[in-house]
Amino acid sequence: MLVLLTLACGRKPPLAPVRTAELDIMFLDVGQGDAALIRTPEGATVVIDTGHNGQIVPLLRSHGVVRIDLLILSHSHVDHTGGLNALRVSFPIIETWYAGRYRGRIGQTVAGMDSAQTVAAGMTKTLGHLTLLVLHPEPNAGLSEGGDSEVNNGSVVVKAVYGTTQYLFPGDCELGCWGDMFRLHRSDLRADVLKVAHHGSWNGTNSGVLGNVRPAVAVISCGRENRYGHPNPIVLKMLQQIRAKVFRTDEQGTIHCLGADCVPEN
Repeated sequence: MLVLLTLACGRKPPLAPVRTAELDIMFLDVGQGDAALIRTPEGATVVIDTGHNGQIVPLLRSHGVVRIDLLILSHSHVDHTGGLNALRVSFPIIETWYAGRYRGRIGQTVAGMDSAQTVAAGMTKTLGHLTLLVLHPEPNAGLSEGGDSEVNNGSVVVKAVYGTTQYLFPGDCELGCWGDMFRLHRSDLRADVLKVAHHGSWNGTNSGVLGNVRPAVAVISCGRENRYGHPNPIVLKMLQQIRAKVFRTDEQGTIHCLGADCVPEN
Protein backbone atom coordinates (compact mmCIF):
# COMPACT_ATOMS: atom_id res chain seq x y z
CA MET A 1 0.00 0.00 0.00
CA LEU A 2 2.83 2.40 0.83
CA VAL A 3 4.38 1.78 -2.57
CA LEU A 4 1.10 2.53 -4.32
CA LEU A 5 0.68 5.80 -2.43
CA THR A 6 4.20 6.88 -3.26
CA LEU A 7 3.70 6.21 -6.94
CA ALA A 8 0.38 8.00 -6.91
CA CYS A 9 2.12 11.14 -5.64
CA GLY A 10 4.49 10.99 -8.60
CA ARG A 11 7.57 10.06 -6.59
CA LYS A 12 9.50 6.88 -7.24
CA PRO A 13 10.54 4.75 -4.27
CA PRO A 14 14.32 4.66 -3.71
CA LEU A 15 16.05 1.86 -5.59
CA ALA A 16 17.77 -0.78 -3.50
CA PRO A 17 21.43 -1.33 -4.47
CA VAL A 18 21.86 -4.22 -6.87
CA ARG A 19 24.21 -6.78 -5.32
CA THR A 20 24.74 -10.35 -6.40
CA ALA A 21 25.04 -13.13 -3.84
CA GLU A 22 27.82 -14.68 -5.95
CA LEU A 23 31.53 -14.00 -5.92
CA ASP A 24 32.48 -11.72 -8.81
CA ILE A 25 35.78 -12.67 -10.52
CA MET A 26 37.42 -11.19 -13.59
CA PHE A 27 40.41 -12.72 -15.34
CA LEU A 28 41.70 -9.53 -16.90
CA ASP A 29 43.04 -9.36 -20.43
CA VAL A 30 46.55 -8.01 -19.81
CA GLY A 31 48.25 -9.65 -22.77
CA GLN A 32 50.99 -12.20 -22.06
CA GLY A 33 50.65 -12.20 -18.30
CA ASP A 34 48.31 -12.78 -15.38
CA ALA A 35 45.95 -10.50 -13.48
CA ALA A 36 42.68 -11.35 -11.76
CA LEU A 37 40.17 -9.28 -9.81
CA ILE A 38 37.97 -10.76 -7.07
CA ARG A 39 35.10 -8.76 -5.55
CA THR A 40 32.91 -10.05 -2.77
CA PRO A 41 29.26 -9.14 -2.31
CA GLU A 42 30.35 -7.52 0.95
CA GLY A 43 32.57 -5.09 -0.97
CA ALA A 44 36.10 -6.51 -0.47
CA THR A 45 38.54 -6.34 -3.40
CA VAL A 46 41.37 -8.82 -4.06
CA VAL A 47 43.84 -8.55 -6.95
CA ILE A 48 46.00 -11.53 -7.91
CA ASP A 49 49.03 -10.52 -10.00
CA THR A 50 49.39 -7.32 -12.00
CA GLY A 51 50.25 -8.16 -15.61
CA HIS A 52 53.45 -6.84 -17.17
CA ASN A 53 52.77 -3.07 -17.14
CA GLY A 54 50.43 -0.37 -15.89
CA GLN A 55 47.61 -1.48 -18.18
CA ILE A 56 45.92 -3.02 -15.14
CA VAL A 57 45.15 0.39 -13.61
CA PRO A 58 42.58 1.60 -16.18
CA LEU A 59 41.10 -1.90 -16.28
CA LEU A 60 40.51 -1.85 -12.52
CA ARG A 61 39.16 1.69 -12.60
CA SER A 62 36.76 0.78 -15.40
CA HIS A 63 35.30 -1.81 -13.03
CA GLY A 64 34.86 0.63 -10.18
CA VAL A 65 37.86 -0.35 -8.04
CA VAL A 66 38.92 2.42 -5.64
CA ARG A 67 41.06 0.42 -3.21
CA ILE A 68 42.68 -3.01 -2.96
CA ASP A 69 42.11 -4.89 0.27
CA LEU A 70 44.53 -7.67 -0.66
CA LEU A 71 47.13 -7.85 -3.42
CA ILE A 72 48.64 -11.29 -4.07
CA LEU A 73 51.88 -11.52 -6.07
CA SER A 74 52.26 -15.14 -7.09
CA HIS A 75 55.96 -14.78 -7.97
CA SER A 76 58.44 -12.20 -9.19
CA HIS A 77 58.39 -12.59 -12.99
CA VAL A 78 57.55 -9.34 -14.72
CA ASP A 79 54.45 -10.69 -16.49
CA HIS A 80 52.94 -11.08 -13.00
CA THR A 81 54.45 -8.07 -11.21
CA GLY A 82 55.16 -5.45 -13.89
CA GLY A 83 52.11 -3.39 -12.95
CA LEU A 84 52.97 -3.19 -9.24
CA ASN A 85 54.36 0.34 -9.21
CA ALA A 86 51.39 1.63 -11.19
CA LEU A 87 49.03 0.00 -8.69
CA ARG A 88 50.88 1.47 -5.71
CA VAL A 89 50.49 5.04 -6.92
CA SER A 90 46.89 4.55 -8.08
CA PHE A 91 45.13 2.70 -5.23
CA PRO A 92 45.42 2.27 -1.48
CA ILE A 93 46.71 -1.30 -0.92
CA ILE A 94 45.83 -2.59 2.53
CA GLU A 95 47.71 -5.90 2.47
CA THR A 96 50.15 -7.61 0.07
CA TRP A 97 51.12 -11.29 -0.02
CA TYR A 98 54.27 -12.67 -1.62
CA ALA A 99 56.64 -15.61 -1.20
CA GLY A 100 60.36 -16.02 -0.93
CA ARG A 101 63.10 -13.52 -1.60
CA TYR A 102 62.54 -11.35 -4.65
CA ARG A 103 65.72 -9.96 -6.19
CA GLY A 104 66.31 -6.83 -8.24
CA ARG A 105 63.92 -3.93 -8.65
CA ILE A 106 60.78 -5.91 -7.80
CA GLY A 107 62.43 -7.17 -4.63
CA GLN A 108 63.28 -3.62 -3.56
CA THR A 109 59.75 -2.46 -4.32
CA VAL A 110 58.07 -5.22 -2.32
CA ALA A 111 60.50 -4.84 0.58
CA GLY A 112 59.61 -1.17 0.76
CA MET A 113 55.87 -1.78 1.06
CA ASP A 114 54.48 -1.55 4.60
CA SER A 115 51.59 -3.76 3.51
CA ALA A 116 53.83 -6.66 2.38
CA GLN A 117 54.12 -9.96 4.21
CA THR A 118 55.45 -13.36 3.21
CA VAL A 119 52.95 -16.19 3.17
CA ALA A 120 53.17 -19.96 3.22
CA ALA A 121 50.95 -23.04 3.02
CA GLY A 122 48.38 -23.22 5.78
CA MET A 123 47.74 -19.51 6.06
CA THR A 124 44.15 -18.35 5.61
CA LYS A 125 42.31 -15.05 5.37
CA THR A 126 38.60 -14.33 5.55
CA LEU A 127 36.99 -11.37 3.82
CA GLY A 128 33.29 -11.45 4.58
CA HIS A 129 32.16 -14.88 3.41
CA LEU A 130 35.23 -15.38 1.18
CA THR A 131 38.00 -17.63 2.50
CA LEU A 132 41.46 -17.60 0.96
CA LEU A 133 43.71 -20.59 1.69
CA VAL A 134 47.42 -20.68 0.80
CA LEU A 135 48.48 -24.11 -0.51
CA HIS A 136 52.06 -23.33 -1.57
CA PRO A 137 54.93 -22.75 -0.87
CA GLU A 138 55.60 -24.67 2.32
CA PRO A 139 56.80 -22.83 5.43
CA ASN A 140 60.59 -22.53 5.57
CA ALA A 141 60.84 -23.73 1.99
CA GLY A 142 64.11 -21.85 1.56
CA LEU A 143 63.05 -20.27 -1.69
CA SER A 144 65.64 -18.52 -3.79
CA GLU A 145 65.37 -16.54 -6.98
CA GLY A 146 67.20 -18.98 -9.27
CA GLY A 147 66.25 -20.04 -12.78
CA ASP A 148 62.81 -19.54 -14.28
CA SER A 149 61.55 -22.98 -13.24
CA GLU A 150 62.68 -22.48 -9.67
CA VAL A 151 60.88 -19.14 -9.49
CA ASN A 152 57.74 -20.62 -11.06
CA ASN A 153 57.77 -23.54 -8.65
CA GLY A 154 57.92 -21.06 -5.77
CA SER A 155 54.59 -19.54 -6.80
CA VAL A 156 52.06 -18.60 -4.16
CA VAL A 157 49.10 -20.91 -4.83
CA VAL A 158 45.79 -19.70 -3.43
CA LYS A 159 42.43 -21.40 -3.20
CA ALA A 160 39.38 -19.15 -2.89
CA VAL A 161 36.19 -20.56 -1.39
CA TYR A 162 32.86 -18.75 -1.43
CA GLY A 163 29.84 -20.77 -0.37
CA THR A 164 29.97 -24.04 -2.27
CA THR A 165 32.10 -22.68 -5.14
CA GLN A 166 35.88 -23.09 -5.20
CA TYR A 167 38.54 -21.43 -7.32
CA LEU A 168 42.24 -22.27 -7.69
CA PHE A 169 44.93 -19.72 -8.62
CA PRO A 170 48.28 -21.54 -9.08
CA GLY A 171 50.36 -18.72 -10.59
CA ASP A 172 53.05 -20.24 -12.81
CA CYS A 173 53.26 -23.44 -10.75
CA GLU A 174 55.13 -26.11 -12.73
CA LEU A 175 54.97 -29.86 -12.14
CA GLY A 176 57.45 -29.75 -9.26
CA CYS A 177 55.19 -27.37 -7.38
CA TRP A 178 52.15 -29.53 -8.16
CA GLY A 179 54.05 -32.58 -6.88
CA ASP A 180 54.51 -30.88 -3.50
CA MET A 181 50.80 -30.14 -3.31
CA PHE A 182 49.85 -33.70 -4.33
CA ARG A 183 51.84 -34.97 -1.34
CA LEU A 184 50.76 -32.40 1.22
CA HIS A 185 47.48 -30.78 0.16
CA ARG A 186 45.83 -33.17 -2.28
CA SER A 187 42.43 -32.96 -0.58
CA ASP A 188 42.39 -29.16 -0.99
CA LEU A 189 43.07 -29.07 -4.73
CA ARG A 190 39.51 -29.67 -5.91
CA ALA A 191 38.09 -26.56 -7.58
CA ASP A 192 35.18 -25.62 -9.82
CA VAL A 193 37.19 -22.91 -11.64
CA LEU A 194 40.90 -23.31 -12.41
CA LYS A 195 43.16 -20.51 -13.56
CA VAL A 196 45.36 -22.77 -15.68
CA ALA A 197 48.96 -22.64 -14.46
CA HIS A 198 51.73 -20.94 -16.42
CA HIS A 199 49.48 -19.60 -19.20
CA GLY A 200 48.61 -23.10 -20.42
CA SER A 201 52.24 -24.20 -20.77
CA TRP A 202 53.03 -27.91 -21.14
CA ASN A 203 54.99 -27.87 -17.86
CA GLY A 204 52.15 -26.45 -15.77
CA THR A 205 49.39 -29.00 -16.40
CA ASN A 206 49.22 -32.77 -16.77
CA SER A 207 46.64 -35.49 -16.22
CA GLY A 208 47.53 -35.64 -12.51
CA VAL A 209 46.76 -31.94 -12.09
CA LEU A 210 43.43 -32.19 -13.85
CA GLY A 211 42.55 -35.46 -12.10
CA ASN A 212 42.96 -33.80 -8.72
CA VAL A 213 41.46 -30.39 -9.48
CA ARG A 214 38.64 -31.69 -11.71
CA PRO A 215 37.61 -28.21 -12.90
CA ALA A 216 34.32 -27.56 -14.64
CA VAL A 217 35.79 -24.29 -15.95
CA ALA A 218 39.38 -23.56 -16.98
CA VAL A 219 40.63 -20.04 -17.72
CA ILE A 220 43.89 -19.50 -19.63
CA SER A 221 45.50 -16.07 -19.39
CA CYS A 222 47.92 -15.43 -22.25
CA GLY A 223 48.71 -12.96 -25.01
CA ARG A 224 47.58 -13.06 -28.61
CA GLU A 225 50.10 -14.86 -30.85
CA ASN A 226 52.61 -14.93 -28.00
CA ARG A 227 56.13 -16.14 -28.77
CA TYR A 228 55.91 -19.03 -26.28
CA GLY A 229 53.12 -20.86 -28.10
CA HIS A 230 50.83 -20.68 -25.06
CA PRO A 231 48.51 -22.43 -24.56
CA ASN A 232 50.06 -25.75 -25.48
CA PRO A 233 47.86 -27.91 -27.76
CA ILE A 234 48.39 -30.93 -25.48
CA VAL A 235 46.99 -28.98 -22.51
CA LEU A 236 44.00 -27.90 -24.57
CA LYS A 237 43.37 -31.51 -25.57
CA MET A 238 43.53 -32.70 -21.95
CA LEU A 239 41.03 -30.03 -20.94
CA GLN A 240 38.77 -31.13 -23.76
CA GLN A 241 39.02 -34.74 -22.62
CA ILE A 242 37.76 -33.88 -19.13
CA ARG A 243 35.02 -31.74 -20.71
CA ALA A 244 36.07 -28.56 -18.94
CA LYS A 245 34.67 -25.37 -20.39
CA VAL A 246 37.74 -23.45 -21.58
CA PHE A 247 38.11 -19.67 -21.77
CA ARG A 248 41.14 -17.83 -23.16
CA THR A 249 41.99 -14.17 -22.71
CA ASP A 250 43.97 -14.16 -25.97
CA GLU A 251 40.86 -15.08 -27.94
CA GLN A 252 38.01 -13.74 -25.82
CA GLY A 253 39.44 -10.89 -23.77
CA THR A 254 38.56 -10.46 -20.10
CA ILE A 255 36.63 -13.41 -18.66
CA HIS A 256 33.92 -12.58 -16.12
CA CYS A 257 32.68 -15.17 -13.62
CA LEU A 258 29.74 -14.93 -11.25
CA GLY A 259 30.10 -17.98 -9.09
CA ALA A 260 31.15 -20.71 -11.52
CA ASP A 261 29.23 -19.18 -14.44
CA CYS A 262 31.87 -17.61 -16.70
CA VAL A 263 31.50 -15.65 -19.93
CA PRO A 264 33.67 -13.30 -21.99
CA GLU A 265 33.09 -9.75 -20.76
CA ASN A 266 32.36 -8.36 -24.25
